[in-house]
Amino acid sequence: MNNALILMSENAIDRIQGLGDAKLQLSDPDYWSSVGIIALTGILVVFLILAILIFIFWLMGTIFKIVDKSKKARAETKKKAEQNAASAPVAAVQTEQIEEAAEEESDDEEIVAVISAAIAAYTEQGFTIKSIRKRSSARSAWSTAGISENTRPF
Repeated sequence: MNNALILMSENAIDRIQGLGDAKLQLSDPDYWSSVGIIALTGILVVFLILAILIFIFWLMGTIFKIVDKSKKARAETKKKAEQNAASAPVAAVQTEQIEEAAEEESDDEEIVAVISAAIAAYTEQGFTIKSIRKRSSARSAWSTAGISENTRPF
């Protein structure tokens, strides 16, 4: 019975491979040479494509380095030109800035007075303003609204 199953399985393997005798094929030197050629061709194709990819990435890296260097050179020349152009009217700009700062200080004092009067009217208590500082990182109204929307309790 076992011999019959073994023979049936060998016949099934031979029929699947389309050969008369699989053992005969495995002992044929032409079969192994064709297997070797196919394996060698596959390995060579994989390494050839790998070498091509390495070359492409190396080429892209050198191109991007050249582009970055040219951008830096253009930025440096532009910066030097701006410095040369800006050095002449510095005195006029400084006097304008001093005048604008004085106007802003008077506006700030008015704003402080209005805000402190509003707080005093609301609280009906005495208080003292110790210091007023500008915020170092002011957010936009949209940013503040987004933060308050995302952090409010459920």
